[in-house]
Amino acid sequence: MYSMLSLNDMQENVLQRAMQFSDESLAPEASERDRHESFADEHLKAMGRAGLLGVNVSQEYGGLGAGVVAYAVGVRALAQGCAGTTVAMMVTNMVAEAIEKFGSEAHKQKYLGELCSGIWPAAGFCLSEPGSGSDAASMRATAIEEQHNGESVYRLNGTKAWVTSGGEAGVYLVTAKTNPAAGSRGVSAFLIETGTAGFRSAPPEKKVGLRTSKTTQMILEDCLLDESHLLGEEGRGFSVMMNALDGGRIGVSAQAVGVADAALQLMRRQYDLRQDQELGRLIAQSQAERDAAWLLCLRAATLKDQGQPLTQQASMSKVYCTEMAGRVCQRAVRGLGAIGHHSSCEAERLMRDVRVMRIYEGTSEIQRFVIAREELKKLRSGR
Repeated sequence: MYSMLSLNDMQENVLQRAMQFSDESLAPEASERDRHESFADEHLKAMGRAGLLGVNVSQEYGGLGAGVVAYAVGVRALAQGCAGTTVAMMVTNMVAEAIEKFGSEAHKQKYLGELCSGIWPAAGFCLSEPGSGSDAASMRATAIEEQHNGESVYRLNGTKAWVTSGGEAGVYLVTAKTNPAAGSRGVSAFLIETGTAGFRSAPPEKKVGLRTSKTTQMILEDCLLDESHLLGEEGRGFSVMMNALDGGRIGVSAQAVGVADAALQLMRRQYDLRQDQELGRLIAQSQAERDAAWLLCLRAATLKDQGQPLTQQASMSKVYCTEMAGRVCQRAVRGLGAIGHHSSCEAERLMRDVRVMRIYEGTSEIQRFVIAREELKKLRSGR
């Protein structure tokens, strides 16, 4: 069911680790954590000890080096147990991959071991702002180079929004404009550790779903950083973030499929109690859509493993998987009858959790724009 193809030994190993962790640690406490909106820091640290916070990071730096397909099957299994805790795991993996791909050797040595091992429970990804979500190039945060105590430093000011694990992460990947007049070409990426002067989290947002994932604004107020905090070259931050988002969209796709799996399990249990023809129809339609979505996710993951371009395929996967999961959760609520609408029912939590997946890592509308844009490029190049 997870591969629809055969998994290699490493991929199967990641799947078994994730399924065991999901069944034994995440699922039993998911509803209780959702009610109390509690951040699962101990569970995330345990994920690190299980190797699940650096699935696609090289073993040299403390990861599993298992690849993107392995990461996708792991995310799917974890999301069946608790999508909110899984999103923190996903962002941590995404930031760790970006550090390995774009960071200096000093960055890799300093940060990857802490992240992959679970010494830090999470990493944060700071791109969106209160006034710029989908249009990330319009960000207002600045990093102006100046002299301070005889040294060249960047002075960062601005506010980042919707930061997963805000206030809990050990390190944050943050974008700001080092050349505000240059648009997206003037954006640079920085690594900022928690506790850095001038960098703080606002109170957590009150959210409809994914309540076990703490989401905050992160505020930069005259935060001074030297050049060693730059991730990649100055002015290349937008490329760093877009590269990370291609992989991030694979993770959200797998997360959505995992939530659809959980909703389908609820419907199957109900169908076993009453062999209702309409409920059977809802299950059949949902299974077909779930399987189609998973194939799109696997295609994008395989392309990334092969080092192939995947922007269009990642967007196709993200928009279809997340919208599919929304439909399946709606059917679960409908198929369960009155109990499906009750706050004590898992279906109600799944329906709340899945809605935001059509928004973060690029909205469904942005995904359709990306798909069309990439298709136009093919037509113009004669492919």
